[in-house]
Amino acid sequence: MTGSSALMAIGHILMCYTLFFSFHANKALGYGATVVESNKSHAPPSCTGTTTGLRVVHKYGPCSPSGLKKTSAVVNQILAQDKLRVRAMNSRLHNRRTIGLEGEGTTGTYLQNDLPGAGNFLVTVGFGTPLKDFNLALDTGSYVTWVQCEPCTESPCPQQQNASLYNPSFSSTSSNAPCSPECNYTQPYLDKSESGGTFVLDTVSIGQDYQIPEFIFLCAVPDKQIGDFGEANGILGLGLASSDDDFATYSLATQTANLFGRVFCHCLPSSSNSGYVYFGEKAREQCPFSGTYTRLLRKPFSGSYYFVNLIAITLGQKKVEVPSGILSSSPGTIIDSGTVITHLPSSVYLELSQEFDRLMSEFPPANPSDDGVLKACYNLVDHDNPAIPEMVLHFENLDVYLDQTAVTWKGNGMSQVCFGFAAKEDEGDLTIIGNHQQQKLNILFNIPDQRLEIGPGKC
Repeated sequence: MTGSSALMAIGHILMCYTLFFSFHANKALGYGATVVESNKSHAPPSCTGTTTGLRVVHKYGPCSPSGLKKTSAVVNQILAQDKLRVRAMNSRLHNRRTIGLEGEGTTGTYLQNDLPGAGNFLVTVGFGTPLKDFNLALDTGSYVTWVQCEPCTESPCPQQQNASLYNPSFSSTSSNAPCSPECNYTQPYLDKSESGGTFVLDTVSIGQDYQIPEFIFLCAVPDKQIGDFGEANGILGLGLASSDDDFATYSLATQTANLFGRVFCHCLPSSSNSGYVYFGEKAREQCPFSGTYTRLLRKPFSGSYYFVNLIAITLGQKKVEVPSGILSSSPGTIIDSGTVITHLPSSVYLELSQEFDRLMSEFPPANPSDDGVLKACYNLVDHDNPAIPEMVLHFENLDVYLDQTAVTWKGNGMSQVCFGFAAKEDEGDLTIIGNHQQQKLNILFNIPDQRLEIGPGKC
């Protein structure tokens, strides 16, 4: 697929869904989850890192299920896809229609998720009986789990042809989801194309220890024009769903509330290693409390996002305050595993990038990234172990020291090492802490207590 066609494909990716149903509130949603014994590991022999919990791998690292390598062309594609995701998030926030949210002549309620973007971090989740594994992108920015699907439209059903697609007809534990009048959905896009599918109910295996029966997820049929969605077979949605959300009961957190207590933690690895996701008590054990935390904020427009109060950022010896309240038109700061690059208010980015330029002035400059997102870049070829300035994110009541790999972004090996942050396109957009800055950190989401704990990870 060429770069241009890849970008066109992203515009089609199935993440905003139109639904025509009402939920039967008295139907159990996976609360009868069971603990199972399993020692199965999905990691290839060359992969290093934890062998417990739900393994997180970088799509372009040695643990990748596809064995992909990150090249300069791939790096440019990652940034381009990430840019589209960020625009979609802000468009939805501002009720802009840069992607189709409703079809001509349709009525009903709309389930809105974000474009998956680069989908850099993958987890392996099992669906159905017998269990079949699929690689899903880890996303704390959306709350509905979905998998690419090949539903049967004939009777009797033929042998399944595509091994990368889930087919409910070949699972003995699948059934229709409890929605009325029908579980079908369609997603029209501005170029008049469509994607569609249905909600189904089936057993889902989360990690190596848990099987969750009667879990509801989206069975998404790919648009025939675009084929599959690359290495990810779908999305594991770990985002929030508030009690007044029409589809709150479909979130993973809600469906597993009795089992996991709406608590989970993750450590996102660098591309050379693997990370993990833990749920419930195991999350508390494996991501132990560091002593300080910051509040998770709830806002009327917060959607699926985890909002936090980012107060300031320190680069080297320079501390830059982040505008808040009446001083800023921004809706606030979110922390998101589905976005790659951290996006900051332009005034904050300008001061930090100027300080980065000053600290890196001994090195020859390099061209900005092709899409213009990353601007402060340097050529570090032939410079062994160059000193990268330290960086601290100051949240309310919590200081987070970033790993050195999170401060810069390598666009083309050491010949293009950029300051790994970007300025927001509009001051009214979200400030986003992306996954590149979350590398090697234990981040524990405690939804009932509305707090976020962050400390050094083991990935």
